[in-house]
Amino acid sequence: MNWTTRRLGANDALSYRDIRLEGLKTEPASFGSDYAREAGRTEGEWAKQLDANFTFGVFEDSDLVGIATFVPETMEKVRHRAHVVGVYVKERARGQGASRELFRSLIEGARREVVQLHLVVTTHNERARRFYEHFGFQIYGTDPRGLYVDGRYYDDYLMVLRLDEGSKESDEK
Repeated sequence: MNWTTRRLGANDALSYRDIRLEGLKTEPASFGSDYAREAGRTEGEWAKQLDANFTFGVFEDSDLVGIATFVPETMEKVRHRAHVVGVYVKERARGQGASRELFRSLIEGARREVVQLHLVVTTHNERARRFYEHFGFQIYGTDPRGLYVDGRYYDDYLMVLRLDEGSKESDEK
């Protein structure tokens, strides 16, 4: 499969909204936000969010099939860090290389802004944890009951990638 990746902007607001809402609806235990909260947002709000953050997309032809965002810290003492959020790839694109291309672009973009990436993944999502570990993310803690979704608590792994120390993916090239 031939994937293309790029940073998303305001012109991508509707495509981004559609895939973001799909992720929130189909994988509610993978996100801190929820479908009901975000479904009522206007196109302008989606566009503003894309302009304010570093959101990357992976495309199959012109179809947006995956998204991932990093949000840098803004306070002086922690602005060397960013948080990876909102990662979602459509089911049909999983296991085909789309996720890897998306994360390569996200990490490349993050290297220009910060030296450390943090993310949270629920402990039951072993596939995602292994994926992040492939890129060099390491678990540094567990957040008990990090999410509460549909009457159930989910523990989270806290993971970090020190970009100035390299990632497994970039080291293998």
